[in-house]
Amino acid sequence: AQQRAADPAVIAIDQQITQLRAQLADLSARYTDKYPDVVRVKDQIADLQHQRADLIAHAQPGVPVESPDASAAAATYAQLQGQLHANQLEISNREHAIADLQARIGQYQGRLNSAPATEQELAALTRGYDQSKANYDDLLKKHNESAMATSMERMQQGERFTILDPPSLPVKPDFPNRLKFFGFGLVFGLALGAGVAFAFEWFDDRLYSESEIKALLPIAVISEVPQVKLASDEQRTRKNVVLKWGLTAAGFVVMIAGAAISLLSA
Repeated sequence: AQQRAADPAVIAIDQQITQLRAQLADLSARYTDKYPDVVRVKDQIADLQHQRADLIAHAQPGVPVESPDASAAAATYAQLQGQLHANQLEISNREHAIADLQARIGQYQGRLNSAPATEQELAALTRGYDQSKANYDDLLKKHNESAMATSMERMQQGERFTILDPPSLPVKPDFPNRLKFFGFGLVFGLALGAGVAFAFEWFDDRLYSESEIKALLPIAVISEVPQVKLASDEQRTRKNVVLKWGLTAAGFVVMIAGAAISLLSA
């Protein structure tokens, strides 16, 4: 019995279709169906499928089978031819991808190179805008001031002002009120002096009379030792009393004189 020999061209096309399908699966995992490389690979697969169908349809059915060595060599040669063609397609695809990437890199590099110039142009435009805005604000301010002055002049046109009652200066200052301050100082000084004297008397724990001793001790007082006073002690005591009263009177006189001078100068 005879069998049909496998066509080497069909085997090569099948290998190319297998490789293109693998490439299509890789591209579909990263890009959409509308991506140019995906569309191109799909078109190549469709073309190869049409070529395969045409080869099968025009094949002669009565061709005898060749020898096993010749068939193996033909199959190996067809496989190598298919791999070579697939590698060439892969190289072409990679070259197209590299060219596309280089074009994109060139576009991005051009944008980066033009960024400083664009920034300088924007700074110049901004500077000009700020200067124009400042001039406009200055002119608008002058216009408003001129309009206001014109309006005031129209409102005051024909008006005359005459002083009927000139302002009078105050006879005495409103502040400070020296008499009030003097009264407050006198009252505060007397209260402070009385408070200090009361504090000294309250915290003095010495005994000066028989009644204080009896109130402190629950026993009767049998006798008292009189204080021995010398003439020099009595004289010193009188001098101290006179000095104290003299200083008090002098302070009071100075205070009254100061108050009187303040009232008269007011």
